Amino acid sequence: MDMKAKSSIIRKHRTDRLWSQEHLAKVSGLGLRTIQRLESRGSGSQESIKALASVFEVNANTLVWPDGNFQTYKHRQWGFVAITSLTILAVIILIINDLADTIPAAGLGVLFGVLTITCFIFSSMTIEVNESEINWYFGPGAFRKALALEEVGSCIKVKNPIWMGFGIHAFGTGWIYNISGLWGVEIELKGGSLVRLGTDEPNYLCQAILDSKNNIE
Repeated sequence: MDMKAKSSIIRKHRTDRLWSQEHLAKVSGLGLRTIQRLESRGSGSQESIKALASVFEVNANTLVWPDGNFQTYKHRQWGFVAITSLTILAVIILIINDLADTIPAAGLGVLFGVLTITCFIFSSMTIEVNESEINWYFGPGAFRKALALEEVGSCIKVKNPIWMGFGIHAFGTGWIYNISGLWGVEIELKGGSLVRLGTDEPNYLCQAILDSKNNIE
């Protein structure tokens, strides 16, 4: 029966020794595909886990999740602010053009095409925390980003001032990603830079990051 392994821990043990996946497969007696599956999906048999534990000289229990099934955090927030703002902008453009007739039909079509695509992209923001990374993206998967939990120093719940606005932009020593609302989570990296993720579940997100981070330490 397959067990749920801590892929980030296995990968860390390997890279700390400056081993390739091929070398780990050779010294552990496992197949290369088994190593790749353990490091990517965290799925492997009890015998595979014991073989790695023997090679790494650690307790096998440190390589698997206690309950046998790591639960990822995943939440989508809808971008009501972005949708509303772009809709209002489209209405204003229509009114101005109706009064002044300054934009040709072809140009108006292109402009509304751009607004529609922008609205679709920023219609939502999804954040996921798994056993090794924090992932986030807009809409169907645009501007996808990933941050290794090993790089995270701390995270706190924050309230963004309205002047910070929405979307993607730099602030101070970091970047902010936000589509609606003022609440978010500020992640301080070990290098000192910051990442702010807007969310309507700041408490749950922050706890998920801390729980996952604690499990790899």
